[in-house]
Amino acid sequence: MISVKAVFAYLLVALLAAALFLVLLFPDQAVKSYVDGQLAAIDPSLSMEAKTIRPALPPGLKMIGIDLNREGVRLAHFEDARVAPDLASLLQDEKQVRFQAHIADGTIDGRATVQGTGPSGPLRVEADLFDIRLDKLEAIKADAPFSLSGALKGRMTHDASRTPTGMTSGLLNVSDLHITLKTPFFGITDLVMDQTDADFSVSRGSLRLKSLTFDGPMLEGKISGTIELRQPFEQSRLILTGNAKPRPELIARLQETIPQGIVNTQTLGTRGLTFRVRGSIDRPDVSMR
Repeated sequence: MISVKAVFAYLLVALLAAALFLVLLFPDQAVKSYVDGQLAAIDPSLSMEAKTIRPALPPGLKMIGIDLNREGVRLAHFEDARVAPDLASLLQDEKQVRFQAHIADGTIDGRATVQGTGPSGPLRVEADLFDIRLDKLEAIKADAPFSLSGALKGRMTHDASRTPTGMTSGLLNVSDLHITLKTPFFGITDLVMDQTDADFSVSRGSLRLKSLTFDGPMLEGKISGTIELRQPFEQSRLILTGNAKPRPELIARLQETIPQGIVNTQTLGTRGLTFRVRGSIDRPDVSMR
């Protein structure tokens, strides 16, 4: 008769063997193909690469060294990510998957919902962003006419059932935003904002900026309009209008740099400066009134 110890040993070996085969033979390419398919539904030029994709406990996936690319150019690097299904939803028409990823010293927590019986059904993704460092995001290219730093947080949603290519919307906030211009604008090279809030949506290759409000020790104001997204990103077309009210320190600096007759520096602190931005990101055309 086989002893209890022997049965336990055989069971342990079987479990270890199953775990080993699961790790070694895990269909990471199938997972990558599925993710690429979902990214392509958002933007055909997007793709994902991961150094490793492995099963994890509780049941789910763990990915390490993830690159999000557009046409072979890396937009973002994630240190790691975990994906786990909501087991209670597997037998329902709407299946949910929860995920967490680490990027640029921050965290993204979210949930994806797939409708229908297969993975190709309409997809909805909701994500909360926490303390992501702007200066560590590769999507903000080094050859842009400015550099950004600050802590990004907020909430974003992508709904694939909205329009043929889906719609992405978000409410984002950046605290301690620091903007450094590579080319001075009326002698100004640096701006600091205590709080910056953006309400936006992206659909059909166009970013609609419903409201971008900013408030800092030197400047406060609001911008709205659209950005027609192009590749490379620096060639995206701008159609923006806004109003900015300089604080006393900035007004004093502008009085020394703005030629007489262009704007009335005496009323800048009360009525502000209304402006319009056209052209491209790398070559903006700013007009004021």
